Amino acid sequence: MKICTIKNEYYTINVSTKGAELISVKGADGFEYIWQPHDGFWNSHAPLLFPACGRLLGQKYSYDGKEYFMDCHGFAKDVEFAVAQKEGSKIILTYSSNDETRKIYPFDFLLIASYELAGRELKFTFNITNNSKVKMPYMFGWHPGFSLPCDSQVDIESFKLDLGTTELNWTPLQNGPFACPVSQKYEIPDGSYRLDEEEIYKNDTMIFTGHKNSLTMTADGSSYKLSMRWSDNLPFLCIWKDEFGAAKFVCLEPWSSLPADGVTPENFNEREMRRLEPGAAEEFYCVLSFEN
Repeated sequence: MKICTIKNEYYTINVSTKGAELISVKGADGFEYIWQPHDGFWNSHAPLLFPACGRLLGQKYSYDGKEYFMDCHGFAKDVEFAVAQKEGSKIILTYSSNDETRKIYPFDFLLIASYELAGRELKFTFNITNNSKVKMPYMFGWHPGFSLPCDSQVDIESFKLDLGTTELNWTPLQNGPFACPVSQKYEIPDGSYRLDEEEIYKNDTMIFTGHKNSLTMTADGSSYKLSMRWSDNLPFLCIWKDEFGAAKFVCLEPWSSLPADGVTPENFNEREMRRLEPGAAEEFYCVLSFEN
């Protein structure tokens, strides 16, 4: 594992070759915007989710009549990417299928993850190429955790997300960490989803569609501001935080596909997910900017 660093006048960012994970975004004032694990809380920063989002029922799926086993969120977060470029304001990392990946995911692919600084913006891009001779089913998601500046006046429950609408489609969880296949309307009359919403404590993760593929996170009494926008092929926004509010972070996760429903056996020939034709590629992106 290596750490790659780029910086400009606004940020210094660190990316690990393990999982091509963004592990630090530090402002010029030294504030760390990405979650740093401590005290036994969530032990990640911003993992990449491929080729699955969430848990599979029984940690397994079938494809063309054969059964495969896969951990939560797939394997991309755990593999060692190669550094293809690290110069100026950009880092590019790559990973290709191999004999080990084909044991759990029988397709040939190329993954390219890039991080680029442009003024106050950090752009993350993820490109997937199908090098198989058959159509390739997959899911993709990004799982960044953001550290929140909290003090006696501003706690994690003070933060709110402007999602550009007053009504969302909400996918509740069922059977533990799995997704109900039927969504329901979720009103946010003032246009802001607040981290003190009762449902986020009851349900662990909120999954929304119907947003504008962008958000702004602020808190009354704080100068902190996160702006985030992402590609249209990531229609699901997952919001996850420590259920007790003790760890001062929130994960804001654009996903391409819903996780399993916890009832239906996972069949990658049939389940709703992204599919790439042989030789085709798909790109996902997310752009972040911070103030504090």
